[in-house]
Amino acid sequence: MPSISRKLVLLVCCVSLVSSGAVAPVALARVASEASPRPTYQDFTYERIRVPMRDGVELSVDIWRPVTPKGVEVPVILSLTPYHLLYRALDTNERNLPAGDAALFVPKGYAYARGDVRGTYNSGGCWDYGGIKERHDGYDLVEWLGTREWSNGKVAMTGASYDGTTANAAAVERPPHLATIVPISAISRWWGYAYQQGTRSTYSGESADIDPPSDTPTDFQYGYGFLPPPDPGSVTHAQQIAMRWNLCDRVEQTLHGYDDQPDYDAFWKERDYLRLADRVNVPVLVSHGLLDFNVKTWEGTSWFSALDTEKAMVLGQWPHASPRGKYPEWDVFLERWYERWLYGVRNGVEDEPAVRVQTNDKVWHLQEDWGPVQRRKVPLNGETIEIFDDGLLTESEMTRGVGSSRYVRLEVPNSSDVRVQGRPVLRLTASSDAASTHFVAILCDVDKSGRCNVISRAFMNARYRGGLTTGKDLEPGKRYTFDLEFIDKDHVVAKDHHLEVIIASSSNTWVAPNARRARNTLFLDESSLILPLRS
Repeated sequence: MPSISRKLVLLVCCVSLVSSGAVAPVALARVASEASPRPTYQDFTYERIRVPMRDGVELSVDIWRPVTPKGVEVPVILSLTPYHLLYRALDTNERNLPAGDAALFVPKGYAYARGDVRGTYNSGGCWDYGGIKERHDGYDLVEWLGTREWSNGKVAMTGASYDGTTANAAAVERPPHLATIVPISAISRWWGYAYQQGTRSTYSGESADIDPPSDTPTDFQYGYGFLPPPDPGSVTHAQQIAMRWNLCDRVEQTLHGYDDQPDYDAFWKERDYLRLADRVNVPVLVSHGLLDFNVKTWEGTSWFSALDTEKAMVLGQWPHASPRGKYPEWDVFLERWYERWLYGVRNGVEDEPAVRVQTNDKVWHLQEDWGPVQRRKVPLNGETIEIFDDGLLTESEMTRGVGSSRYVRLEVPNSSDVRVQGRPVLRLTASSDAASTHFVAILCDVDKSGRCNVISRAFMNARYRGGLTTGKDLEPGKRYTFDLEFIDKDHVVAKDHHLEVIIASSSNTWVAPNARRARNTLFLDESSLILPLRS
């Protein structure tokens, strides 16, 4: 985003935001315009350092620092990433100031550090799949950076996707010099990244808008976490790099990452930061795309809701991506956030509405919280229907009306002119002739032509109907009630549109099919859709 005055940007903010909280947008503009301007610096230094972790593994860290007057200390913005190989492909001269946060903030008096996740690029050790070693690495690296003679003792962690996930991981460890985190499109629970209610996320290539997590853990075991750095001469400790060519934990990681009956065991608990959210004691700015299926939107919204600290969240109508260039006020808001928590500038950012969210009609809203103000239970009013799971059914077949014996499509009564915010739930009563099966649901916004615009999707491995800890076989022929959770959305249904729900037992576009070819009976007159609504 071009460098323009903070006052001008907030004026734009006032025009484009709809206030649904207690603080009016004009107040935001006034607070922002009163913040003191920060000095700017023309020159910077670059260095690559190997930092020892508590278990002896050394992480490689690139640091860009502004050249400041003697005695001036600066805070640090840290990104701990496995993607250095990709970043180097985009800019082969690694001494250059990286685009994005580094280019924006180093001239404004912040150091920027890019650390390589253990087992990737120029760091030693083996990739840890988000585990305890990775959590400890975040802690150790924050403490190392926060105690340099040039540091003011305050470190932020940020980044998108995996780079933001490492920020969440470090925050639950509470490093004393961590001052804030800004996780963008980040994972808060690795089990929830790979699985959706027990079904394994995958990709058939059918839809252009899909960017699913089917490549993890393979990419990191045999790609980012296996290849040597492209410039071997930069490696000062060859034995550190050699570590990653050992067997390491690849067998366990593969078995867990691709298990089609994924019990939530100690492996996944270690990688569940959401259950440890009450340990986070620094301000958190969350950003996530409402169209993100790679790192599903609820990874961000659940994290935000679970935190008991100063927090804010920006949600918009984009897929797995950064808000930069999509939320017009992002850079200004981010700068104010860093000024507040890294430099201690009393700019009032913590007094503003906590949630900035864009609905599908492109309108931005200010809210004090995230989620519905009411939940409406809508009976489906259908018949008893039997569907067959052949494991081949795709989403486009369902939305186009192909192969109707394998699914059912129902109109949701009284569903026009509503705003759905949060997580819809299909409460489905059904039985199966198999001990294991899947249930799939698609929530559609249907226009006057009858076209289905997919809002959200829900997938469930029926063996995990009672929870994630241990799958339990179905008793063939027995009726059960399954709560299929749709991924969080914020969607306005127009007055001349309505909602419909499609129910099936496979969606080969999105999740790996169940191994059983079950015949399932849907008792639709006993089923309902629970809609989270907000005005």
